Amino acid sequence: MHIGFAGPISLTPLVERLGRTPPPTYSFPYTGQLVSTWLEQGHRVTVFATSLETTERWVREAGPLTVVVVPGRAHARHYLRDFFAVERAALVAAMREWPCDVVSAHWTYEFALAAIQSGLPAFVTAHDAPLRCAWEEGLSPFRWLRNSLALPVVRGATALSGVSPYVAGHLRGVLRAPGPIRVIPNGIRLAGLPTAAADGPTDAPVFVTVLNGWGPLKNGEAVLRAFGRVRAVLPRARLVMFGSGFEPGGSAAAWAESRGLAAAVEFAGHTDHRVLLDRIATEATVLVHPSRSESFSMILLEAMGIGVPVVAGRRSGGPPWLLAGGDAGMLVDVGSVPDLAAAMTRLGTDAGLRARLAGRARSRVRGRFELAEVAREYVRWFETSVLARMDGLQGRDTDDSGLRLAEES
Repeated sequence: MHIGFAGPISLTPLVERLGRTPPPTYSFPYTGQLVSTWLEQGHRVTVFATSLETTERWVREAGPLTVVVVPGRAHARHYLRDFFAVERAALVAAMREWPCDVVSAHWTYEFALAAIQSGLPAFVTAHDAPLRCAWEEGLSPFRWLRNSLALPVVRGATALSGVSPYVAGHLRGVLRAPGPIRVIPNGIRLAGLPTAAADGPTDAPVFVTVLNGWGPLKNGEAVLRAFGRVRAVLPRARLVMFGSGFEPGGSAAAWAESRGLAAAVEFAGHTDHRVLLDRIATEATVLVHPSRSESFSMILLEAMGIGVPVVAGRRSGGPPWLLAGGDAGMLVDVGSVPDLAAAMTRLGTDAGLRARLAGRARSRVRGRFELAEVAREYVRWFETSVLARMDGLQGRDTDDSGLRLAEES
């Protein structure tokens, strides 16, 4: 099959195939791995991406892989004025010049709308809950206007999928998506992940968070307060906080220091992805994810694959499904500092519980979230939906209940 990919993408996994370095793109690490997997499975793939660092179209054809990068504009005011009209026009022109059997468009925004406008079969994957995300961002005009693109996208797509039942439920219940919604999760390559160091009894557990953004949504404050309670029981415990906003001298560090909560806390900040995973594997006793809302959470999936037990919110969107309702990780009320501290203390002191949760989590990843199987699931979706469309029966082959799919998983 000739698959078109449109969306944020890191081209790093494709550089060796391309034989030259492409311009930096609007980037997301996972999608580059997905494209690479389709190529390994024998498909032809054309990538449609955008870059702020090129002023003209960049094209490279390398066997079954073609990459087309079009210019993007750097200032949000342009997007607010015309809803990405310039970028969408460039993407549509490229898609028509390099037509594919289907276009797999990721996120429900400018890339997806361009795929629909191209006239090609547009298979749109929602990686977030658009209006929920806009609401969580508060009064950001850019976020509200950009996310409103999801309204025409869910009505114009050939077919829709969401990365979790939570996202599928939002598309159906809030955006009133008219047709079936397939649940196709993100995936990882277990073979490419580091393996957690051997665990055992310890009075010096290391708790790790990976959060991008200091504020109420990511809820880093709750972890810092909870960790203060944990140290009353485990005085040799440590907390390492990765992600933007958590750098030395940053917002989180300043807040913690002003409240006497910075002791035994390493504010590591933004960290190269590979270095981050290696540090989780070699140092982490428990990964704590206090976010109040997540559509999926790649860091939870990666920790599960590495073999590090996790704590996440029982009402935080995608994580309860990812953790099989608590069978593959500990689910708590992340809005309650005492509950979060109790979960951290329990996992930090109970090596047997850590081993059981880590084992179940890794088995769940192997059975449901291996990238090779996720890539095949996409292709099955494309093939069956295109055939159904040709027969005038679009959508009857897919399960229209993301919630039921989740229960079966």
